[in-house]
Amino acid sequence: MDKNRRRIIKSIGAATASSLAAPYLNLAHAQGSPIPLGVALPLTGNAGAYGPDMAEAAKRTAAKINAGGGVLGRKLELFIEDSESSAAVAANLSHKFINVHKAQALVGYWGTPEGMSSRPIAIQNKVVLMVSSAANAITEGDTQGYVWRFQLKATDWGTVISRATLNKLGFKSVGVMGLQNAFVLPIMKVFEEQMKANGRQVVDSLIYNPEQPSYRAEVERIFGKNPEAVYCFGLLPDFVSIMKEVYRGGFESKVVALSIMADAEGKFVQAVGPKVAEGIRHFQPMPDVAAPGYKKFLQLMDAPADRVLLFPPNTHDQIAITALAMEKAKSPMAVDWSKQIIPVGNGPGQEVDDVVEALKLVRAGTAINFQGAGSTCDFTPNGDQLGRGMGQWIIRNGKSVFVEYAKP
Repeated sequence: MDKNRRRIIKSIGAATASSLAAPYLNLAHAQGSPIPLGVALPLTGNAGAYGPDMAEAAKRTAAKINAGGGVLGRKLELFIEDSESSAAVAANLSHKFINVHKAQALVGYWGTPEGMSSRPIAIQNKVVLMVSSAANAITEGDTQGYVWRFQLKATDWGTVISRATLNKLGFKSVGVMGLQNAFVLPIMKVFEEQMKANGRQVVDSLIYNPEQPSYRAEVERIFGKNPEAVYCFGLLPDFVSIMKEVYRGGFESKVVALSIMADAEGKFVQAVGPKVAEGIRHFQPMPDVAAPGYKKFLQLMDAPADRVLLFPPNTHDQIAITALAMEKAKSPMAVDWSKQIIPVGNGPGQEVDDVVEALKLVRAGTAINFQGAGSTCDFTPNGDQLGRGMGQWIIRNGKSVFVEYAKP
């Protein structure tokens, strides 16, 4: 064999050895590097009222975990981005989190459009998606264990609202207005079915489009039939326009809505004024404010003991469950730790409501049943959350006054 050929073979061998060694060198580096989490939150857009507190919850939860030893001996690193309450923006962020930041967990995802647009991306890339979205469709079908809802699903919203109407509010005739949205339609369907099944009259029902220049025709059609109450299911911007038309028209039907419409951290009353808002009832899933996990969360947030935070506890729980499942799986890869979400959330095991204490137990090999800030963190096999409740409020003198808490 000539010398030149020997040199070529030796060079190829060295290059091959180098290329084989590179992944192991990269893996060794990765094992000591932070674990990235993609966090898509509505810092602006229709749900912009909720995003900043959700971001703060994410930061404080991750900081607490990191101060307590991290996950698998590594720090969590958050990449927080503004979803703008937009399906397209959320989808682009999901690609960025996965392809640029190499995240194996996508958390936040407040609304149905954001959750629905990112669902196929997560499944295709075998990355866990955790949402606060309510649309039933998000967890329907084969999600391969990669999609998890930290929220009451839409049909359960309809169940609680219809039960309150039948048993407490007592309206005999109702009208229904709903936004064209995969989250709203199941609520409307359950509510109308329950009203009719129990002998109540649904005088009319309509679905309207988002961002219409005016809702006058829709308001006149429903409110003009003088039902005892009109139930509105949608989002803040459309509800502001609707209620201005109701007030202008002098209609007298009672109004029932969702808190994301009629409260939105006070944004609704700011937009329409106390006189227009007076007497509106609104419903929204909420944490059990008496639960120890929620009380500890308020302390983490430096929030008053009587503060009701609707969505930030979900963000806390998403990050906590991610950390616990990774620790139990002994792997940051979603294909591994997604299988440990139910074991750490549902148990059976020792109940624990502090994520750092829970991580210590998992490291010690103790089975746990984590109790979150937003819920008990129990799940069905297809990723729906169990045990969540819903609150009811009524607006008096520009303030939302709590009425009751109920579960489906």
